[in-house]
Amino acid sequence: MDCTPLAQALLRARTRQESLRLALEALEDLGVIRCGEAYWVTEGLRLVQLQSCRKACLLVERSRALAEQALAGERAEEGPLVALPIRDEGRTLAVLVLSLEEGEKVPEALKPLLLLALKRPSLEASSRLLLAQEEERRRVGRELHDGVGSLLTATLLTLKLAERHPERLPEVRAQLAQALEEVRRLSRELRMPLLDEFSLEEALRRYLEGYRRQGLQVEARLAVPPMDKVKEAALFRVVQEALTNVLKHAEAKKVRVELLAEGERLFGVIEDDGKGFDPHKTPPSVGLLGMQERVQALGGSLFVHSQPGEGTRVEFGVPL
Repeated sequence: MDCTPLAQALLRARTRQESLRLALEALEDLGVIRCGEAYWVTEGLRLVQLQSCRKACLLVERSRALAEQALAGERAEEGPLVALPIRDEGRTLAVLVLSLEEGEKVPEALKPLLLLALKRPSLEASSRLLLAQEEERRRVGRELHDGVGSLLTATLLTLKLAERHPERLPEVRAQLAQALEEVRRLSRELRMPLLDEFSLEEALRRYLEGYRRQGLQVEARLAVPPMDKVKEAALFRVVQEALTNVLKHAEAKKVRVELLAEGERLFGVIEDDGKGFDPHKTPPSVGLLGMQERVQALGGSLFVHSQPGEGTRVEFGVPL
């Protein structure tokens, strides 16, 4: 097997955790695995990456047990599942648990390539900080472009018309007021006051009430364990963006929101009964790309399923 795509993917990694994610992603793209998970080894096993793993996946049930076997030995196998330790001078750095596609084998180059990537000199804390800062800049830029930018553009066009038709001036004032309110909304969301006071679960319950007041039927199943505020903020943004898309584009009457913990993972679903779309013909929106980036930064995977006339389902899973 040509492992050049795997090597090229690992060269893009800026952190050790990203090395694990990109390795799993490359193996999936090469058709070697259906899905996979990665554990980082500190004083024990810590699940840090999911790649296309879902709640109903066999690997989810057997992952930790196989990882523990591999930590004690060289390799553990169970049907299509393989746990592979990545070792350096007798010390285990990480364990990959892979669900192989039928007839596939683990590439021999995987362990040495991944070991090189994990041992590459890096400023882990600095790179994490830079990634977080860059993500926040991108998010604010998207909000300004999609929200305030489009409103001000419309206002400018109306203002040009009003120069010839003074009766359009009230319309200009209304659009400027709307743009001002959008700036205020962005300011509130940057702070996320709900998360200042409440847990993620309670913040989402209160947030969903706003959609109910706008006439959307919301079904919520939330069972979210305590977690650090950085992770809570990222997950809140993912749900928030998905619901914003429902309200703006889906023309839906109902939406279902689930966040449920299973073992060491948190799975989420946002599903609506709206008009849907063809993901293969529709370029990914800035909002969707932002959701994917946030979930990947947490070590997870995100999927979007939709068909014209059949609504849209957003699924994601992240390690706890």
